Amino acid sequence: MELNQNLANHLPDVCNSISEELANLKKVSDINNYVLFEQDDIVISSANDNHIKELGELWANLASIQQIFAPERYSFNAEKKDWHYFVQNKVEKRSNLLLVAQKKNEYEVRGFLYLQSVTLPSSELVLKGVIEDIYTKPQYRRQGIAAMLLKISLEWARSQNIKQADIVSLSGSKGMPELCLKVSKEIKNEINFELLTV
Repeated sequence: MELNQNLANHLPDVCNSISEELANLKKVSDINNYVLFEQDDIVISSANDNHIKELGELWANLASIQQIFAPERYSFNAEKKDWHYFVQNKVEKRSNLLLVAQKKNEYEVRGFLYLQSVTLPSSELVLKGVIEDIYTKPQYRRQGIAAMLLKISLEWARSQNIKQADIVSLSGSKGMPELCLKVSKEIKNEINFELLTV
């Protein structure tokens, strides 16, 4: 009986807290996915039409790895025909974030990250973000590019009132747990994120 009374006493506080959280969520139409960040000689920015061709090739490389390690989760049969169209659709989704990393004054894309916004069911309110696609060209790995992409994407999510992000990693990916640990120390609990392995 005492437990029920405690629950009844705290229920209004819990409901108020949930209501406040929901009131702070942004609508999909209010999301601003423009990012421009420079550090040393690396520029991280939102992808645009100029990146589509190269991103199509990079995403095809990533997809082949995803299909090998998790074929039950990843099926890109339709995209094999036209990866440029696949990327163009990603660029046009204004509620999601597609970042590219380039060296300053160079056009080559060294890496990319895609964060998808997830809405509450039957709602336009963005509940959380999911990062499932993060890729760095082999010759540019171990230079901090993936960490920069991940950190900036999480800071962007926080700036859009997204409080939770899931990072999906392949079971064969050795570096992702270390990467997430490094980034979690740098962002100092500004956003909750969880690493999920498939």
